[in-house]
Amino acid sequence: MKKTITILLALTVAASLLGARTYSSIVPRPLSIEPGEGQLLLQRGAALYASPGLDFEAAYLRDRLAVVFAFDIPVADTPSEGGISLILTEGYGPEAYSLSVDTEGVRIEASASAGIFYGVQTLLQMLPPAVYGETSLELTRYALDAVTVDDSPRYGYRGTMLDVSRTFFDTEHVLRLIDWMAAHKLNRFHWHLADDNGWRIEIRKYPELTEKGAWRGDGEVSPAAYGQGHGRYGGYYTQKEIRQVVEYAAERHIEIIPEIDLPGHSRSLVGVFPDMACPVDVPYISANGETDNVLCVAREENYRILRDIFKEIASLFPSEYIHIGGDEVDHTPWNNCPHCQALAREKGLDGAQELHSYFVYRLEEIIHGLGRKMAGWDEIVISDARYDTSSMVYAWRSVESGRMSVDKGYRTVVQIGEYCYLDMKQSRAERGHSWAGIVPLSKTYSLEPDEILTGAPADSALIVGVQAGLWAELMAWPPRLMEYQLFPRLCALAEVGWSSRDNRDFADFERRLYEGHLSRLYMSGIAFRVAPPEVVYDSLSGSLRVRPPHPSAVVRYAVDGTPTASSPVCRGEIVTDAPERMRFATFFGDGLSSIAVGASNIDLCHYIDPEMTVGSNFPLLEGNLESLARRGGTGYSDRVLREGDVLTYTMASPVECSRITVSSGAPSSGMFYVTDAYVEYTVEDGSVVRAGELYHGELSFTPSAPVTQVRIVVTDSNDGYTAVFHGLKIEK
Repeated sequence: MKKTITILLALTVAASLLGARTYSSIVPRPLSIEPGEGQLLLQRGAALYASPGLDFEAAYLRDRLAVVFAFDIPVADTPSEGGISLILTEGYGPEAYSLSVDTEGVRIEASASAGIFYGVQTLLQMLPPAVYGETSLELTRYALDAVTVDDSPRYGYRGTMLDVSRTFFDTEHVLRLIDWMAAHKLNRFHWHLADDNGWRIEIRKYPELTEKGAWRGDGEVSPAAYGQGHGRYGGYYTQKEIRQVVEYAAERHIEIIPEIDLPGHSRSLVGVFPDMACPVDVPYISANGETDNVLCVAREENYRILRDIFKEIASLFPSEYIHIGGDEVDHTPWNNCPHCQALAREKGLDGAQELHSYFVYRLEEIIHGLGRKMAGWDEIVISDARYDTSSMVYAWRSVESGRMSVDKGYRTVVQIGEYCYLDMKQSRAERGHSWAGIVPLSKTYSLEPDEILTGAPADSALIVGVQAGLWAELMAWPPRLMEYQLFPRLCALAEVGWSSRDNRDFADFERRLYEGHLSRLYMSGIAFRVAPPEVVYDSLSGSLRVRPPHPSAVVRYAVDGTPTASSPVCRGEIVTDAPERMRFATFFGDGLSSIAVGASNIDLCHYIDPEMTVGSNFPLLEGNLESLARRGGTGYSDRVLREGDVLTYTMASPVECSRITVSSGAPSSGMFYVTDAYVEYTVEDGSVVRAGELYHGELSFTPSAPVTQVRIVVTDSNDGYTAVFHGLKIEK
């Protein structure tokens, strides 16, 4: 790490020599930056003054400065020449601030502690990236370029949502995320605490919710999901831990909005209290592949239990809003429940959508009774129901759903999947969902809420802000995927929420990322995504032309393998007569690298498509066996897999090949893969060879002889209602 710090410091000094200023790579970009004359030399003797009421902000800044300097910066009773002053004064908005650096010192002014805190964040970005690390640089002095920054946010709500139900993240992970949010001037943490896959918050009146509902696996109230195995897994936050996180976030000017997703997405609740569901035995599968996950609208006892739960939640979270979910409710149980149908007749409700609205009305009454306001996903406003105008709607499904919310007069947070869902793939070759499309950094940055949601500027007052969403079905592996998916896309969304429309430019944002901000992320310990190079093959010159994601990026290459940190560095183009064998990757610091890529304009694998038939001893959906006989085909089991199930690919004649890849999983997400199975194949002399076990649903192997059959042999049940098989990929 010391070697890395030295390199990053050298890059900082080099940038200064090349004309960059200490304020030239701030993220999010401030409203106004006016260069000054000269520099301030921070050195021994500098002191820190803070107005009364800024104890935390002063301590926070001193803690970070201690990582940079070889001397202590003491707290002074009055502002001093050559030092840093944090001043509360009148005339600024609630989060606005000004920062001035001149030869006399650093002065940050604001009318509230939040503004001072954001000014401190800007100041930290003017220091070496090591200010975000843990190993001291022990500098004896550092020059800050003179500048005046006047800054305030575009939106008052700038959020991040973390789903901790599908994959549980412990308190340490949550606190680290809050630190990273604070560094980007984000001020709302939407904590998705309960969903089908786990109940994550201690409710003392109902301890069963965490004793049972927080866990999945064999013998638990909910089976395993998303390939996490058959053993018991999960977790929850104690009320003591919740209070710790709330306090930690509040110090950093982040409000936490808790969510309990109801009345659908309630498998973890119904699994513990089955009577909360409708008393019907009608099969259904929710949008997320769950069953028995909808609460009965007509059962009055449900509202008493929910009132108890929300009462405890309100005592833990001082937030203005409590989020009740309200999304993706399968109406099948309500349509078949005699009690729900009787309630509909009694209240004059027309169909399941109005039953949905009735449930939301009841929750709104509970939330208001606790002195809070209600928030929910955009499905709560599909009907003609009119909730209190203080209600806040989170638009996620589409631009149209956001417009609907604004048109109906609700305060609206923009979290539209095609821009803001950071669990989406960043390219086709990477892990993630894709139902909302591929969401690269540029797509997230392109979000312009006022343009896409409103037709008239006056309507934009109802757009209160933007939020990133990270759903966690896929976050259990590989390690630290949460960080990879969030960063640097969360940096882009932070700029969408903070910076004015006229101040935003993607090319300039990328420049600031590479000239300074990625180094800050690295020193913060974030395993962010490194962008791969672009590679094309020029057949006329016989060369691979490689364009790094930024001129300063380091690209390495390998032949017949994945580049490593010791692979040779690519200097621009490589002449080769075997371009399909070359792979390239971008490297950053110690340990971070992009995915390996080849030339985008040639076939990297030479596939063959031999004639074959496919059979199974278990049911698949109609026509799927024929589909599986083709490369790129898919087949869905018509039930949960069992030990002894076998899928067999039989070749019309022996196939000689260099590699066969067996894979499984839904094409749009990778979910519903075959979790427990091995692959064996038969060669032309009749011998059977075991190729190996599937790893996360996939296996590639090199056959020992021409192949006549390939079999997937299931050794245990999978963890979804279906398993998705793929056609074989056979390389020449």
